[in-house]
Amino acid sequence: MRLFVAIEIAPDIRDRILEFAEKLKAKIPNARWTRPEGLHITLKFLGNVPDENVPAIESALKKVEARSFAITLESVGVFPNPKSPRVLWTGVGAGVELGKLARKIDETTAQLGFQAEKRAFSPHVTLARFKESDGKMNLSSILLGGHPSFGTMTAQEFHLYESKLSPEGSRYIKRASFALK
Repeated sequence: MRLFVAIEIAPDIRDRILEFAEKLKAKIPNARWTRPEGLHITLKFLGNVPDENVPAIESALKKVEARSFAITLESVGVFPNPKSPRVLWTGVGAGVELGKLARKIDETTAQLGFQAEKRAFSPHVTLARFKESDGKMNLSSILLGGHPSFGTMTAQEFHLYESKLSPEGSRYIKRASFALK
């Protein structure tokens, strides 16, 4: 099964993000928009994992200790750039706590044989994905339209999710939850 570790977005913030995304849909017709249940902050992508390994992952993640912390969701941007967008995202601000949590999860899963992250942690919430750019799309004007703020929430837990791929998009199933202190 395909697994990842993430923080769920609070319902009120998710609603504000979805309302914002709805306004953009007419301006960006070629995007594949994230479904409401797909809005989350990924901490670690584990990939395809044999079913028999899941209990060891859950056991290891239970031992991750971190405090709860505030997360602010605001602004929008794209990876890698506005002229060749692949991902439209909203930014995540959380001070050092979010990065520390991601690092602890990375170190914990590395002890189970998962590849340690080589790239710096870049927290975001994916709003939409784009297929190969034809070079004609430029989201600069849309991104210059201000810096929306969707709100602040307190991260009190993180989750192990299973991702089931389908032609309609990914479907996420919460496998386990882990409290922050």
